Amino acid sequence: MYHSVKNAEVNLSKDIFPTEAWELISNNRKGDDLVIIDVSMPREYKDLHLEGAINVNLFSRFFKSRLDVMDKSRTYVIYCKMGGRSKIAKKLMLRLGFRKVYNIVGGTLLWKEEGLPFASGTEDVNKFSFCPFSISIMTFKKIKNILYKMSSRINQNTGLASSSGQKS
Repeated sequence: MYHSVKNAEVNLSKDIFPTEAWELISNNRKGDDLVIIDVSMPREYKDLHLEGAINVNLFSRFFKSRLDVMDKSRTYVIYCKMGGRSKIAKKLMLRLGFRKVYNIVGGTLLWKEEGLPFASGTEDVNKFSFCPFSISIMTFKKIKNILYKMSSRINQNTGLASSSGQKS
């Protein structure tokens, strides 16, 4: 029994807040075991990223093939702008056999809110720059509001038509 427990592979995967991530990154600066991955779009990465991070765009058709060539035994800290895409990436990485994957909750927005440093030259970027995840949420809300207004108008017109004795 001891033999099977000793040989069991341990998967360490969790969501961590930016201050915890900063401590992990700071404590492992000199080693080559830690890899920081920004899964944002290239433009987002160019605008704002963590020091030492590499960009592996979650929406790229080459995302999985880029992960396939990475050493699965290393420690990975992943993030995006808000934390949604990196959470998806973390799940995919675990399915692919990665053992140590940390997702930064709140992404670069919370990182900035907590006053932690970015790569030099990227600190003063507009926090509302393009983020496909947030754009899709805003678009969905706008479409929902438009449909609601249209249905209200249709209901009002139907009510007017029936009260005047006309068939609709």
